[in-house]
Order: sequence, then structure tokens, then C-alpha cells
Amino acid sequence: MRIAAIFFLTYLKRRLAYRGDLFVQMLDELLRGGVALAMLSIYTSKTESLAGWSASQLLFVLGFSLVPISFFHCLCSNLYQLNSRYVIEGNLDRVLLRPYPVFLQICFDRLAIEDLSGALLGCILMAVAAARIPGFEFGLLHLGMLVVMLLSATVVVVAVFMAFAATGFWFEDRVGMVPPVYNLMEFGRWPVELYAPWLKLLITCLIPFSFTGFLPASVFIGGPLWPLYVCPAVAIATLLVANLVWRMGLARYNSAGS
Repeated sequence: MRIAAIFFLTYLKRRLAYRGDLFVQMLDELLRGGVALAMLSIYTSKTESLAGWSASQLLFVLGFSLVPISFFHCLCSNLYQLNSRYVIEGNLDRVLLRPYPVFLQICFDRLAIEDLSGALLGCILMAVAAARIPGFEFGLLHLGMLVVMLLSATVVVVAVFMAFAATGFWFEDRVGMVPPVYNLMEFGRWPVELYAPWLKLLITCLIPFSFTGFLPASVFIGGPLWPLYVCPAVAIATLLVANLVWRMGLARYNSAGS
């Protein structure tokens, strides 16, 4: 943990040296959240509810989903470069020589702290939505539940992309599997009742993005309580599977050198 903290502080100092660039990139993350908000407004303007959920409830879900995605962008966005920069170009060799977990080294090679602005936007949207939802209750217990759900959702996001990034050890392609899978996260922001059974199975059991947005957020907006217990379990199970896939892929890695 101490080494991780040093990595983070060192990178933070480097980023703060160019504050104008940092501010522009923060706006970019906010614009992405703004586009998602605009799309939600368009959908909800055509109907009073979607699968029985009001516009304010779906706004809360959107705000919730922005937080784990923002943390992933901040901490693990370098996974996009695993295939091209580390596996194909051979930069993984220097990482393997250091006495520190390979996955954490790759993540800490680039920390996108500007993307934390998305988490701030998400919290603001949740607060605005909560004020609009009749009978919304929020105390210390709910705050603790919210923290647990957000942490669980973040772990699920990181674990899913950890597993799919590890496929680059088998299939050496510069693009890799991370960008295509990333597009599936959008489905996790919407009620699962909207989807066909096969798609519901995909985003709930196989690639559990529904546990990064709608399902954990629904606990706070009148939904069932079972996600409160299932989400942490899904996070742990997904992380264990991802760690296994990562270790298997890493054991298969062959140096790009002679």
C-alpha cells in the first residue's frame, strides 16, 4: 500500500505541473457524462416511465453508474495499452523484473486523475435525483450501504476488464478485447426488464455489468434488497475469476526480445 501511495502521489505531482491540460481533460470526462444525461432526457421525455421506473429514479441510476466507471478510468485505463504497449512491444519485460504485482504496475503507469470529475458528476446527479424522488430516505446506514455498493460495482468493472485484457496474452492484437467489451457497460445503466432473456443473461451472469449500475442502485430507489447482498458476492467472485485468468495469461507470456 505504501508503494501504491508513492506511485499515486508522484503521478499526481506530474499531472498538477500542467494544470491547464488537466482542467481540459476533466471537462472531457464531464462532457461524456453530459452526453449520457442528454440521452436519458431524450428517452424519458417520450414516456412517463421505463419498465416502471420514473425519470428521477433512472437519473439516480445514471449518477450511480458514473462513479465506478470514473474510478476505473482513473485507476485502470492503462489496460487499454496492455496488448500494444506491453505484450507486443515487449515493455512487459521491465515490469516483470520489479518486485511488485504486475497488474498494479501496469495500472499505475498511467493514472487518469482527471477522470475523477466523472465521479463528482455522478454524486451530484444522485443528490439531485434523490431530492426529486418522493419518500427518498438517506441516513448514515444508507450512506454505508451506498459506499459498499459503489465499491462492489467498481470491483466488478475492474475485474471484468482485467479478465478481458488478459486475453491479450493468448491473442496478440493491438486493439484487444477491452474496447468492444467497454461498449456493453451502457446496458448496465438501464432496467434489466427492458432486455431480451439472452441479453439479460449476458449482462447479469456472464459479463455482470448490470451489477455496476442498475441493480445496486435500485436498492436505494424502491427496488428489492437482494442486490445489497448479492453485489458484494458477485464482486468477489468476478475478481477471483479475473485474477485466475490474469495469472494464466501472464504465465503464458513470452518475451518479445531475442
